Amino acid sequence: MKKMTVGELSKLYGIHRQSIYKRINKGDLSKSADGKIDFAEAIRVFGEPDGRGAVVTTVQSTQVQIDTQVDKLQLQVEMLEKQLKKAEENEQFLKDQIKEKDTSIHLLQTLLSAPKQKDSDVKKEDATQELAPQVISESQPIENVVYSEKEQMGTELKPRKKGILGRVIGAVFDS
Repeated sequence: MKKMTVGELSKLYGIHRQSIYKRINKGDLSKSADGKIDFAEAIRVFGEPDGRGAVVTTVQSTQVQIDTQVDKLQLQVEMLEKQLKKAEENEQFLKDQIKEKDTSIHLLQTLLSAPKQKDSDVKKEDATQELAPQVISESQPIENVVYSEKEQMGTELKPRKKGILGRVIGAVFDS
């Protein structure tokens, strides 16, 4: 028969050494003269060892670490899902804004469509002659008339006739 120390039984069953000493003092468990406990008697008192002890605490601490990591990962997943939802909403908002801007640009282009270009042979002068009547009709009436060079040379500037007051003032300043 195998005999074990109190410390070995404590590790095997995963119970505190004080609990084993209490059982010995009560008389539930007996110790031999060499201070060891018979394993058969330990099985009678505590039952079959079910793998508790150091292995169990390691497994339990590993399980606690895994549970902690799982909880942490779940929180991160929830946070990322919220961020993804917010990013999708922001993306949809920006797409709507772009669509509105495109619609506005299209409407403005339609309203402000440029005149169609004529053949490439059209001279710049012809284009100005076509646009000139349009510009004149839209502008204010012109009071000063501009004459061509021929018209200006044909007419000489005539001095204006002075009235009596103008002649008197001229005479005063001339002298």
